[in-house]
Amino acid sequence: MPDLPFYSSKLNTETYDLTVGRLGSATNADVAFCLDLAASSGPRVLELGCGTGRVTIALAQAGLDATGLDLSPGMLREALSKVSHLDPATRARLRFVEGDMMDFSLVSRFDTVLIPARAFAFLLTPEAQRACLARAFEHLRPGGALSIHLFDPRLDLCMPGLMGGRTATELDPTTGHTIRVDVLSRRNDTVAQVLREPWRFTELDEAGTVLRIEEEELVLRWTYRYEMRHLLELAGFDRIGEQSDFEGSPPAYGLEQVWVCRRPEA
Repeated sequence: MPDLPFYSSKLNTETYDLTVGRLGSATNADVAFCLDLAASSGPRVLELGCGTGRVTIALAQAGLDATGLDLSPGMLREALSKVSHLDPATRARLRFVEGDMMDFSLVSRFDTVLIPARAFAFLLTPEAQRACLARAFEHLRPGGALSIHLFDPRLDLCMPGLMGGRTATELDPTTGHTIRVDVLSRRNDTVAQVLREPWRFTELDEAGTVLRIEEEELVLRWTYRYEMRHLLELAGFDRIGEQSDFEGSPPAYGLEQVWVCRRPEA
């Protein structure tokens, strides 16, 4: 896994829930999906790439024993800052761990392992993807469930070479400051199936004065549907199912890949 090419900027991590985090979770439909899957599998849940704890905390609030693992200290700081606002019973069911999703070892075994919010795309090679799946397999009880959420690659966005950028702004209700996120460009490596985007984060006060500017690079790998199925089979999983959203729709080009599979019973 790369050495924190993203989520290392303080401005990015501090405003993640307000800006970047909204891009793939505007409706929180994935939270309801994860809750239903975990509740049907058992009380012990591990989320890989937990970020600021959006899913992990919801799992604990629903009465599940939830562990969130993430490589970014900044994202985990944001997650831990939310814990003090929770009731004691929820806090007792919740744990955050700093670690790499392709190289970790926990004492516990889990009924469900989740990799939501496209976090699996941060694994940039098939070798890294297989290492992550091997760790997930090891940490599941027999019969336990693994779910992975990815974007289904649109070929028009995977063309080789350089593409243009985009801009979004949000108002921070706590400070009254404007947070502007500029994706400066996108460069696709179609052989490696890797995209690279330099991102600039800018904080402006009410008068429009720039308070902070920070930059980092987002690097993701896109994975085709049948490639992902083969990776899961190679890792030893069975009962592999895929849908294109969190409501059970069948696979469809250019939407989402929502996978659920199981570690064999024996």
